[in-house]
Amino acid sequence: MRKVTILLILICSGLLTMAGCASNKNNILDSQSANVLPDSDIVKSAYTIADGLLSQLKANIHKDSAIIVTSFVNIDNLKESSTTGRMLAEHVASRLSQRGYKIIEMRLRTSSVFMEEGKGEFLLSRDLQEVSKNQNAAAVVVGTYGAFANGELSVSARIVSPSDSVIISSCDYVLAKIDKPKERVSAW
Repeated sequence: MRKVTILLILICSGLLTMAGCASNKNNILDSQSANVLPDSDIVKSAYTIADGLLSQLKANIHKDSAIIVTSFVNIDNLKESSTTGRMLAEHVASRLSQRGYKIIEMRLRTSSVFMEEGKGEFLLSRDLQEVSKNQNAAAVVVGTYGAFANGELSVSARIVSPSDSVIISSCDYVLAKIDKPKERVSAW
């Protein structure tokens, strides 16, 4: 009788473990689908990214501390950005500023960051500590993007501590196909 009881306990615990794993898998899938941004409005998408970064902070960033936001770069070539990558950075910086954070405008300080006209502001990892020290920055926002064949864009954003390069916040999103801005016709 004792052997039967032990066998039943083992079977039940095995079934409970499998049921727990199954419900965990569903939770993971649900949280991933929540990171698909159906809105093709790049401003709203970037604001969602910024809000996501703030909600995931593992370390406090005092609102009086400076933050640098760099251009989001192409995951396939980390020295390359695009209009989309630069605009994502612009809108993320705007949202962080709207939330009360002190954002450093890097284009006014061109000597300390690798900048290439038409490409954006890049912060190479070897320069992270030096640039943030020169700018008195408590955090740096970096990001990558990659395009899918269906027109969607995968975006990964992080807030990094410049003193030790530790990620203190991160979020990942898939953006619906971004509509290209329509050309404006001048009345002139």
